[in-house]
Amino acid sequence: MRFKVLGPLVVDHDGQELRVGGSLQRVVLALLLLDANRTVPLERLIEATWGEDPPSTARNQIQIRVSQLRRMLGDHDQTLLLTRAPGYQMRVEPGTLDLADFDALVARAQEEEPARAAVTLRSALELWRGPALSDVDSELIRRVVHDLDERRTLAHERCVDLELGLGHHQQLVAELRRLVQEHPLRERPHGQLMLALYRSGRHAEALEVYRAFRQMLLDNLGLEPSDDLRRLEHAILNQEPALGNRAEPVAPRQLPPMISRLAGRQAELDRLQLLLRPESCGDALPIAALTGRAGVGKTELALHAAHRMAAAYPHGQLYVDLRGGELQPADVLSRFLRALGVASAPTTIEERSALFRSTVADRHVLLVLDNAGSFEQIWPLLPGGAPGGVLITSRDRLVGLPDRQVVRLDLLDHAAAVDLLAQDIGAERTLQDPAALDTLAEQCGGLPLALRIAGARLAVRPSWRVQTLVDLLSDTTTMLDVLSYGEHAVRAGLQVSYEALSPDAQALFRAIGLMDFPQVTCWLAELLLDRPADVARAALTELADASLLRDQGGRYGMHDLVRAHAAELARDEDPRLVARVCGFLFALAQRAHEFHGGGSHGLLRDEPVASGRIDALLGAHPLAVLDDERAALRSAVRRAAAHGLHELAWKLALALATMQEIHGYFEDWRSCTEIALEACLAAGDLRGEAAMRYSLSTLLTFEQEYGAAAESMEAALALFGRAGETHGRGLALGNLAQVDVFRGQPERALERYEEALPLLKDAGDRPAEAYALVNMAAASMSGGEVAEAGHMLERALEIFRAEGVVRGEAQALDRLARLELRRDRPAEAAEHFQAAAELIRSIGDRVGEVYVMQGLADAWRRLGRAKAAERTLRAALDLAAGVGDRLIAGRIRLSLGLLLDDVAQLELARAVFTEIDALHWRAKAEEALARLGS
Repeated sequence: MRFKVLGPLVVDHDGQELRVGGSLQRVVLALLLLDANRTVPLERLIEATWGEDPPSTARNQIQIRVSQLRRMLGDHDQTLLLTRAPGYQMRVEPGTLDLADFDALVARAQEEEPARAAVTLRSALELWRGPALSDVDSELIRRVVHDLDERRTLAHERCVDLELGLGHHQQLVAELRRLVQEHPLRERPHGQLMLALYRSGRHAEALEVYRAFRQMLLDNLGLEPSDDLRRLEHAILNQEPALGNRAEPVAPRQLPPMISRLAGRQAELDRLQLLLRPESCGDALPIAALTGRAGVGKTELALHAAHRMAAAYPHGQLYVDLRGGELQPADVLSRFLRALGVASAPTTIEERSALFRSTVADRHVLLVLDNAGSFEQIWPLLPGGAPGGVLITSRDRLVGLPDRQVVRLDLLDHAAAVDLLAQDIGAERTLQDPAALDTLAEQCGGLPLALRIAGARLAVRPSWRVQTLVDLLSDTTTMLDVLSYGEHAVRAGLQVSYEALSPDAQALFRAIGLMDFPQVTCWLAELLLDRPADVARAALTELADASLLRDQGGRYGMHDLVRAHAAELARDEDPRLVARVCGFLFALAQRAHEFHGGGSHGLLRDEPVASGRIDALLGAHPLAVLDDERAALRSAVRRAAAHGLHELAWKLALALATMQEIHGYFEDWRSCTEIALEACLAAGDLRGEAAMRYSLSTLLTFEQEYGAAAESMEAALALFGRAGETHGRGLALGNLAQVDVFRGQPERALERYEEALPLLKDAGDRPAEAYALVNMAAASMSGGEVAEAGHMLERALEIFRAEGVVRGEAQALDRLARLELRRDRPAEAAEHFQAAAELIRSIGDRVGEVYVMQGLADAWRRLGRAKAAERTLRAALDLAAGVGDRLIAGRIRLSLGLLLDDVAQLELARAVFTEIDALHWRAKAEEALARLGS
């Protein structure tokens, strides 16, 4: 079932449009879809249908319309259109409602680099078929639709900004002319049209757009255009270089919203604002650090200060939750650089930090670094100096900052605590029993987190009096004791919230604590509870209502203190839950590997691979599902290892390696492998230890650490021998041979492959046999055995296609294309490269895509298509920087140097090859340099 509201209302089932019914029925369905997965009160449905003058039979008529809708939808068991007090709820799954798809795409674009974000936003805009719900007659719905249309326009304007920054000005002119006709009073599209015309060389037309818009404003509103638009006109008149084909500096506005007013923090707020004033520090960097115990309200105060100071930092405000040290500075810098419009971040943290400082130099940008773990964590994130500013929150005193830059946040005084509670529960209940409110404030110990939780419980329980909660806290002596002693204040408040939960919500809370998942989605909650999806969804909603989880767009996060409390409650939880959850995630990873690799990992071939529910969950893009749950999968490996499930830990780590390799998540790969390796060492699991050393060696090979890779693989080879694992020995020998090839030792590599192939054949691992043939062909080519290499590749292709191994087929085609280049047949090579590219992109293998692009560019060069070759190589170089593969980056620079006779590129290539000990490729770079020198 597919629902469409971004245009006329449409319900589509298996390609057939269903007849929704009359006007009243359409209003009811439209409102339920606008509030999908949320309960719509009956009174709101009545208002939407009849306005302020409903008939006396309104309730009965709504019930009739709901019954008709259920019949139309085939919802006989009422699992789609639910009756939920005080009204009804329409359940929609991801991908079944165009409005939800639009919102998801717009949100995703916020996290992407400009080129990808523009494509994503175009996909979002294509979902619109006209004005939203244009055929639904309801004043209430028209008000909601007005907001939807505004969101559409904002997304359109953002997309145009990105495409202008990417140099698409000529293509945008006609579209922008239509946009200004549709929105004659909106200034932003007029400015975009002016810029597009100017960059297209149509200066007079750009100025005419401004004059016409200004005259229209004066005639209709008596207003002048904004300062920004006047400055743009002035820049066009003067043909300022800054208007060239470059993106305007991005001014990110990342501060989370302020959802409540402060209580009792005015002095600290004033101090923070003073520290952050750009003029207060001269040339030094304005820094303010807010420290205090967990739950004392640091983030809330910091956001209030940041919002108040936003005007002093007009070039943007960047925000990140550092999660107490969990988030790595390199990842934060990559995120910040994307937000500032930098499409591709360098590989090393030193380079990222330097690029970040260069990007924000001379720009008034405010950084809010929330929940920092240490000074070492934030040091790489700091700008080089004024005019930027930095606001930090941390539970600990940050050694390295002078005292004058630190504001210590303590508990609230009694009056402020009462004020904070009153904000949440409202004036009426505050006045009902002021004495009980005083007692509750004392019980919460002046800790804002505890006060907020207590207030939230009262807010969602309107039948409770304040005294009800006071009595609940007073029932247990230990609770009163805890509330009397500093850090224990939060535990009491959390315990109140926990005990008020339903059994399902309590079980989910403990399970999250046991598994230590950073975020939980609905399907993960279903897995943790081992209950149906509607039960899991209700438990998630209940936990979010209780402020124990934070809804972050369908992903639920947990505050550090709440997580600690959940972990305490989980100490007596049945450890079999860990085995069940990790076992399911292992099956999930296995199935994803099977989709993309044509079978299980060689060492896991005997493991059963589940389907059914897992296939439905993975859908058409299995690796994307694993990608979304990276953090949970890392936690699963840790929890399996911590609970003595060493075999499950190493098998899960091995099954995840494909996703981590394809997406370039090398740190995840290393972390999971090393955790599982330690567990295997502690348990004396030889096969597991061998498998993890094998995986670690494969990672080291990708990172071009060939010496360490060989050492680790030799250890794996010996362990496989001790464990009687001939299959593993075959795989290890093949990987050692691959290292030999990279180190310029093809003869030794061929010897190892000759030894490995019989072992792989005996094990029945045909994909591994084919991979060995592909790599063996590369070694043969290095030794000049071109014909033999061709036979090997044909055999490998035959196996890969028979086994359905898409990635292997792409690699074999890539090798075959390079063989054709050796035979001086570039046209045939280009065909093979293009076929490989199509396959590799279909599975989202970014690393493989870079290699194929480099080879295709070489084919274009040999065919005399120099411009196509250069364009492909530069695109590949950008992609290579994102995946951190130095070998292919060096090979791309070598290709660029050969194409352009560019000594600088060849020198860079030689330096890379020397650094990673790639002797074969270094020799090629030196040969090219010598040729240019002569």
